[in-house]
Amino acid sequence: MKVIREILRGLLIGAAGIMPGISGGTLAVSMGVYDTIIKAISGLFRQPAPSVRILMPYGLGMLAGIGGLALVIEGLFLRYPLATSLAFLGLILGGIPAVWKRADFKQNGMQKYMIFIVTFCLMIVLLVMEGSNEAGESVMVFGSSGERLLVMTCVGLIASVTMVVPGVSGTMLLMMMGYYQPVLHAFNQVQKGAFAGNWQLVMEQQEILMPFMVGLVVGVFLCAKTMEVLIRRYGPMVYAAVAGLVVSSPVVVLWSVPVGAAGTAERAAGVGLLAVGIWLVYQTGEEISES
Repeated sequence: MKVIREILRGLLIGAAGIMPGISGGTLAVSMGVYDTIIKAISGLFRQPAPSVRILMPYGLGMLAGIGGLALVIEGLFLRYPLATSLAFLGLILGGIPAVWKRADFKQNGMQKYMIFIVTFCLMIVLLVMEGSNEAGESVMVFGSSGERLLVMTCVGLIASVTMVVPGVSGTMLLMMMGYYQPVLHAFNQVQKGAFAGNWQLVMEQQEILMPFMVGLVVGVFLCAKTMEVLIRRYGPMVYAAVAGLVVSSPVVVLWSVPVGAAGTAERAAGVGLLAVGIWLVYQTGEEISES
């Protein structure tokens, strides 16, 4: 039963990772599994067997969330943007009590509240800057194969930082850089080619996806080690910053959602999903803290 819960949590984190404005790292924090995943990744070479045992169910869930739900989530977000965004927002907000408890604002409260306010304001400022400097649709044109290799590896490295650092949406950053739609399209083409047995189509996409994945994997290992050290040495301060990021999530997630265009049914469904998401993650956090 525990393994199934871990796979489901990984599935939600993976699905959140492809949603514009949603941070998979924040969702992992909200569900109380962020520390576990980070420690397992950073200890993969020192203690490979236990690290693999920990990461396997989460990894399977993430792959299912990213791969199996990529087309579904993309379709839901296009057809029901408000309800879908509120569903993921509930999953994030439900973890606020657990994050607040880890921050322990009773000790060195003034410093932690300052960190909380600074990170909250920083997210709002970045959001406003994104809105005023919105990237248009980008067509990836490279002068040479070497340029494509270098650029896509760097894009993967940048995306890895957003996967590990809570509160930062990797998809939002990729959209600003103009690489979100091309990378998602290439990934979906690989899935379609694999299901149809069109291996030529699958191989054609590797020119983009292979260097991107190499940068992503290398970056995740480097960032995981950094975050593990920060949490070990400055845990409550780190979680005070994360609390600011999580509390800013309603503004961040709903900023670009056309709320006025949503019908009454979608709004009602969204509020219901928001409440269910908050309750589910809150219960998950309680289970983890008791175990």
